[in-house]
Amino acid sequence: MLETHEEMGMDRLKSIAVLTTFHKEGYDLYGKRFLESWCDKVDNKIALMVYAENCAPPVNEDHYFLYFSEMELTKLNEFKQRWKDDPKANGIPPDDIKARRPRDWHKKFKWDAVRFANKTYAVFEAARRWQKMRDGEWLCWLDADTYVHSPLTHEQLSELLPDDKWLTYVGRGKGSQTWPECGFYGMNIKHPTCQKFLEEFERYYDDANNGIFTLEEWHDSFVFGHLLNKFKEQDPNVLDYSAEMYLREAKTGGGGHPLINGPLGKYFDHMKGGRKEKGKSERKDIMVNRTEAYWNEI
Repeated sequence: MLETHEEMGMDRLKSIAVLTTFHKEGYDLYGKRFLESWCDKVDNKIALMVYAENCAPPVNEDHYFLYFSEMELTKLNEFKQRWKDDPKANGIPPDDIKARRPRDWHKKFKWDAVRFANKTYAVFEAARRWQKMRDGEWLCWLDADTYVHSPLTHEQLSELLPDDKWLTYVGRGKGSQTWPECGFYGMNIKHPTCQKFLEEFERYYDDANNGIFTLEEWHDSFVFGHLLNKFKEQDPNVLDYSAEMYLREAKTGGGGHPLINGPLGKYFDHMKGGRKEKGKSERKDIMVNRTEAYWNEI
């Protein structure tokens, strides 16, 4: 059931939406569990936007859900059509990168632009929709291979999205020299710097030969990190959830499992990589003193 802000009391609250995407296989493996945990644990004053590919998840009328088909992402479909047969956009980097990267050029995810465009184009479109539809203030990306393990109120999420920041994100420790962990990031979509950032982010995909393909890698986290560093030079007022954390500084990748070890771990478990099959993170992933009951059972 879609309610107005006034009906939900959102005229008195910061308007926050959380965005995720999944395809049918992802829904079966982790998306269904994510949605069930969301309905069970998350304040219904926080909107959830979902771009679903080849599946139609059930609607919970007690929550503010906005479901869209991937077919509504016109620019995504144009990108996929343009690059679907080009190896460099599907995990096989050009020869010059192969020569520079003999140890890892075979790691397809780093150069699979078509795969990760599903996420980025959903972000670009959802930012426009949320601001237009509900005068949205904050849009947060959250990977669907996430489980909400503890109650999350609107007030608690709002505190993690301070209005004096134009972006929040999960880095990999203070001084990290690698891309952020993009399982979660928050965008203050009315902020001028955030708007310029999203415009340039989208341009990097729309004009890929003069955008993502000029970089050393072109998965979404690398592109995000590259542009974030550029925009931080102009406006450093961002929040890195990992900046004051435990983390060993990541120089070339890794840096542990930063999302669950920072403030977001109070509410979320993120099953990145092979953790999807197990359905939870591992005890060895915990590098801080987590006190939530969920983590004591890991």
